[in-house]
Amino acid sequence: MTERGDTAAAEDFATGLPGPTRPRWVVIHWTPEALGLVRAIAAAEPAPELTLIGPAPVEAVAAALAELPAGHVQKYWQGSASGGVEALARFFADTAGLPAADAIIVLPLRGHGETDAFSRLVCTAILRACKGKPPHVVVAVEDPEATHEFEGLGVATIFYPGFLRAALLAHACVDLGAFRFMLALLGGRLRVETWPVPPELRAGTFREACLNVEVDRRGRPVTLIGLFAPGEGGPDAMLLSPPPSRPLRDASALLVLTGEAE
Repeated sequence: MTERGDTAAAEDFATGLPGPTRPRWVVIHWTPEALGLVRAIAAAEPAPELTLIGPAPVEAVAAALAELPAGHVQKYWQGSASGGVEALARFFADTAGLPAADAIIVLPLRGHGETDAFSRLVCTAILRACKGKPPHVVVAVEDPEATHEFEGLGVATIFYPGFLRAALLAHACVDLGAFRFMLALLGGRLRVETWPVPPELRAGTFREACLNVEVDRRGRPVTLIGLFAPGEGGPDAMLLSPPPSRPLRDASALLVLTGEAE
């Protein structure tokens, strides 16, 4: 992406709080429609300092960015990949400072041809800008079949909309609800525990357990998300979101998402 001007409006957001402990994240292809993502990132501890790169003019995003916490967004750059990979890599290295970032999120850029191919071009430029050693790069793809096409580009995590369970188990997810959930888990505000199967439910099903296991010992809401049961010829295995009719007779424990950590 080639810089199209760092205006006074953008400078208004260059107020990142000082301190070496704040991680720096870069979000590429950001638009005001993804404002929820930036709000969710602001809830992290310590709150990352953000650099945003997107297709919209600075003036078009100024109002949206003004809604965010002071100092959260250090810079917004408008840019274009029309100059090719090499020009994009120079922009990433010299202007946007990607080699010094702690993490990079590449969102889909819709309305510009094949979305995933465009994201691969961006990841290639990131790799070159960082001289083959990029920071933690997370990419959202439109087509799950495209994930293998990012191999060798230094991408740490790939996720795709509509596959929430996979995203929560194995991928990063910037869907607002899922992202808040992930931050709560990582920040200790939520946790997953194993609970014994109540004797009165031993003859029942997973559905009955979901209806009966609703609060912890302090009366706070909990969510039953799975169970442990014998695996195929081995020790007990974790079974997430089993069918509602799944019997509990052989379950050794329940997997429960709790409220605030003690």
